[in-house]
Amino acid sequence: MSRFKVDRSRSRGLNPILVVTGGVLASLSVLMAGCEDRPGASLRPTGATPAVPDGGSAGDILSSTAIDEVAAGRVLGLLQAGAFEAAEAAATTRLEVDPDDARTRFLLGVARQKQKRYAAGLAAIDEACASSISFPERPHAGHFRGWCLFYLGRPEDAADAFEAHLLVSPEEADSHFGLGVSLLESGRPVMARTSFERAIELNDGREERRRDLAKAWIRLGDTWWETDRPEEARAAYHKGVIRYPDHYEGWEKLARALDRAGDGTRAERARNEARNARRRVGAFVEDADADRSAE
Repeated sequence: MSRFKVDRSRSRGLNPILVVTGGVLASLSVLMAGCEDRPGASLRPTGATPAVPDGGSAGDILSSTAIDEVAAGRVLGLLQAGAFEAAEAAATTRLEVDPDDARTRFLLGVARQKQKRYAAGLAAIDEACASSISFPERPHAGHFRGWCLFYLGRPEDAADAFEAHLLVSPEEADSHFGLGVSLLESGRPVMARTSFERAIELNDGREERRRDLAKAWIRLGDTWWETDRPEEARAAYHKGVIRYPDHYEGWEKLARALDRAGDGTRAERARNEARNARRRVGAFVEDADADRSAE
């Protein structure tokens, strides 16, 4: 296990999940717009013609499909807006009408995961994916399952879930990062290093991803620290805090690395930067172990 404790909370400075770090919800939005027929849009075969209900007509089917898309679109819109409780309420209302709506149940799971109710979120996502009903968001299930499993203390299973997502979405930086922290927490820092390096590569040069880039650099530093390479760790921590100075954990880790190198003056400067960063984001200055976040 990592010597650096993984915190199960999130930083108060920025909300990195308004678009689900790595843009996964944005990808879901694109899929919502008529992508059912795209190759790879579902892990199950599509194209079967739905049966017409007794006494109904083809027009009834089209109407039902439209209502389904409107309901799912509303839930997805609420998720993208960061209104996770409202998204859960909308999904629950829809499922009271049609409990077999796998798409909405999946989005219900995402809404619960975003509220840190990981067990309930995982249950809804798994139930949706167990359905024989195809829905276009299914390829992204591994990403959301991965974070649920990670925060439920199951890093080995989380790694499997992130790897499954990367098979269908190999450019998703946040799943590379998720795989990295999962491998690191399951005691495989050398394997984790490759994942963090890929996350860095995918985030580099994107202004809107500065925070994610910094997290990847700092966690890459953890892999060096875990394998007794303090100089490489120090360099990675420094790159992280330069890219996102509000990352107080990075400053604290940099201070430890500088202490180990015998550079007490610079270590104290790093600790001062950590305290200043905590004040800027509203974290507790008195508790250096508070509010740490893996995601």
